[in-house]
Amino acid sequence: MKIKPFLLITYSFAGLGISLCTAIMTYIIIDEPIGFKMTSKISIVVLSMLPLIGIFSYFIGIYLSKKFEYISQRLDDIDTNKFSNSSYKDNIKDISNIHNSITHLSIRLQESILELQNNNDNLQTIIKSLSHDIKTPLTIIDGYLEELDDGLIAYDDIPKVTQILKKETAYLNELTSEVIGYIQSKEVTSSKKELILLKDFLHMEVCPLLRVDTNVELKCEVSDTESIVFNPIALKKILVNLLHNASKYTKVGYIKVIVKGENIMVEDTGIGIDTEFSRIIFEPFFAIDESRNRQKNGFGLGLSIADNLAKSNEYALKLDNSYTDGCRFILQKV
Repeated sequence: MKIKPFLLITYSFAGLGISLCTAIMTYIIIDEPIGFKMTSKISIVVLSMLPLIGIFSYFIGIYLSKKFEYISQRLDDIDTNKFSNSSYKDNIKDISNIHNSITHLSIRLQESILELQNNNDNLQTIIKSLSHDIKTPLTIIDGYLEELDDGLIAYDDIPKVTQILKKETAYLNELTSEVIGYIQSKEVTSSKKELILLKDFLHMEVCPLLRVDTNVELKCEVSDTESIVFNPIALKKILVNLLHNASKYTKVGYIKVIVKGENIMVEDTGIGIDTEFSRIIFEPFFAIDESRNRQKNGFGLGLSIADNLAKSNEYALKLDNSYTDGCRFILQKV
């Protein structure tokens, strides 16, 4: 039943009930029998009130139905992927609360749909890139195995072929490990954070894993007391990825880690990254060098993994486009 006829019926019965109760209470109070004349007057009063009650309930029904029609329209819009984030204020507090709840629901649904769309796009990118990266080593391995099986490879060449097969197998293993690392970084919903003393952490956990050219100086500008609340495993992976990425493209100058408050910067004097790529370098399998040289460029998952791990610790990883002497990444508190 719609709200207008519902209110009309409800208020009419309520008015009738109240009028009858009033008449009965009057009889009880005066403690006198009600004659025909008094009964007629009471009946006239009750019946005359019914149209007024009906008119009152009708206009109240119109007023409320318009508000609920708007609520219904907003829900229909959500059903057709039309999300509204506008605020709504009403004199009736409960209706305002309903609209606020719908707005919150609309925002959450919009974010969820966008996340699902992005994940689907990323999944398609991963599948295409995996197909590209796996095809070459598998073809090489398959070709040599067939030649070995047919006896087409000389005995003296077997060690050389074995080394090639080991190299391609190691490549596939590294690719698999990075893809698993990327998937795990996407699945992180919460992480155990600890207070980390950054100077000790860098010198003991991060820097020993980095190899730089002899013409490159590795610097750490961090005081003894600088600290950060972060998941230590995630922070290690982020910094190792950033520093390893810097070492690949820096052949002279320096690679520097700078700590300012809760922010960590990794900068270098390498070839830098063009501004046009600043928004897409964190996408999985993105490589600035489209030649996809497997020996140099890797798989394009390092920055994606670092970005996901930063988000899971309520941080953001950004490329500083104002830095022009090379490349600078900033890990900053959101």
